[in-house]
Amino acid sequence: MMMVRQAITHLICDCDGVLLDSESIALRVLHRELLPLLPACSGADDEQHEAQRSAALHSAIAHRLGMYTDILLGEVDMEFELGLDAIRTERIHQSVALACGEEAQPVPGVVEALQAIRLPRAVASNSDAPRIEAGLRRCGLYPQFAGRIYSGHDVAHPKPAPDVYLAAAAGFGVEPARCVAVDDSVTGVRAAVAAGMHVLGFTGVAHDRKAMARKLKEAGAHQVFEDMKQFPQLVSELIWLR
Repeated sequence: MMMVRQAITHLICDCDGVLLDSESIALRVLHRELLPLLPACSGADDEQHEAQRSAALHSAIAHRLGMYTDILLGEVDMEFELGLDAIRTERIHQSVALACGEEAQPVPGVVEALQAIRLPRAVASNSDAPRIEAGLRRCGLYPQFAGRIYSGHDVAHPKPAPDVYLAAAAGFGVEPARCVAVDDSVTGVRAAVAAGMHVLGFTGVAHDRKAMARKLKEAGAHQVFEDMKQFPQLVSELIWLR
């Protein structure tokens, strides 16, 4: 039996990579902090080997953006044998949060897109609430989401579990099927799909838009777009769905 899709009444946005163009900042800081921890290598081709390992580390971090930071660091630590401890992990958290809070800019076109979308809205992110709030304030978006900020740090399980998206829907008192979620990562798309929402995948700030579009579709995104000018129309089509 096919499930009848319901018209959309609420909007739930991921933060980094959807509202804030901050993932490139996080990637830069994470790479800078983790690179010195790579185990030293020896041999005649040290310089070439170091460049290859640096590129591999960069790629490993980029592939995991959108994950809960502790999970990202844990996986990269295991893959590259970095020897991370609790003190350094916390320092990296603080460095990423500070840089994103001080440097993040709105995703191009998102301000205008949100102005054109007349739906109650919330943020559902794996970042911690202070970092989300700082970035939204910096970019002038905080008033639109005040009181509707949901963090993966405040639920039982972060993305890719559906908890933070379910919390956002519960905060509105609506069924998840009434919500459209917008996310830019495989981790986030999987979470929103698991929550039972209609999911839009955004690739506008991805390093490789074509590859990311494919990955988001494979993760379950119903539609994928790369320009925020497309966003209001995609939502409008869902609002009038019967």
